Amino acid sequence: MKKSIKIFIVLFLTVFSLSFILSSISFAHSPERIELKFINSLLKVKVYHGVGNTKTHYVKYINVYINGRWVAKQRFFSQQYDKYQEATFNLPDLKAKDVLLVIAHCSRKGRIDKSIIATN
Repeated sequence: MKKSIKIFIVLFLTVFSLSFILSSISFAHSPERIELKFINSLLKVKVYHGVGNTKTHYVKYINVYINGRWVAKQRFFSQQYDKYQEATFNLPDLKAKDVLLVIAHCSRKGRIDKSIIATN
């Protein structure tokens, strides 16, 4: 009888641990989309990333590249809003026809990027 109780406890703990690990992995996801707006030399970035807890799951950083050259990075330690993160970058050297690439990374897993051609 004692042996069957020990086996049951081990199986129960194993199943419980696996379900906890798998459920925490399933809540980690990449940001959904990026919205970019230019106002003069300012680039406004809005990264849509719906999260339950903005202190533990958030957009960790946003990188900006112009013509393949890294020009700016903003690091975050939490997310401003539960649905998105915003950032503003001053890009005075941006010229018309420059290729702009923005990459946003999740604090848990994944990333998203968006590239556009400058028209100013």
